[in-house]
Amino acid sequence: MILPCRRGDFVDCLFPFAERPARPGPMRHIVYVRAMVRLASGALRAHVMLTTTSPSMVARIPEGLAQQVTEASSRRMGMRNSFVVDVHRLALLPLIEAWFPGIGSDRFVIGRADDRLQAAITRRYDDMLGRFPNPAENLGPKA
Repeated sequence: MILPCRRGDFVDCLFPFAERPARPGPMRHIVYVRAMVRLASGALRAHVMLTTTSPSMVARIPEGLAQQVTEASSRRMGMRNSFVVDVHRLALLPLIEAWFPGIGSDRFVIGRADDRLQAAITRRYDDMLGRFPNPAENLGPKA
């Protein structure tokens, strides 16, 4: 099976809102693919982190749980603006069109984090797990 994305990719997603965590959100967001996860049932899921350019959303991210991506780094990945990866807003989502518009297209992957950025995001995620007993907001359908 050829996977549509892999760890380190940035893709378009209908990231769920906390008010309706098991349903696709109403608007597209770029997400960072933290991991591909195979469930006990054999189903494949993408474990993704929300990204944002919104100053008000960035202000709500707990201290130390945001990874800044500069405009220069963003442009190297094929994107336009600086943004923040929110390591505590996570979703485990099935790899289907309802969650990932354009999943079958050759433009599904918007960009790819280089090794340095992937390592920085992983460090923030690991730090979060070490500092907080259950800090992550894991959204998405169950099972």
